[in-house]
Amino acid sequence: MIKKQGILIGIALVFLFTGIALATTSSATLHVIIYAFDQNPAGSDEGNEWVTIHNPSNKSVDIGNWTFESTHGTTVID
Repeated sequence: MIKKQGILIGIALVFLFTGIALATTSSATLHVIIYAFDQNPAGSDEGNEWVTIHNPSNKSVDIGNWTFESTHGTTVID
């Protein structure tokens, strides 16, 4: 009887810890890190703006509709 209880408790703990691990993994949000950007480099030319973005995960992150906004207007990330 005691042996059966020990086995059942062991199985319950395995399911508990597996559930916690799966919940933690599935609830992790995707994010990117913006390291640096230059919205208006020196000079009269346009189109030389740049941004450095890093995705630390192994999942794709859609940045298609992202924008950077400044007081001078909006620059769309293509």
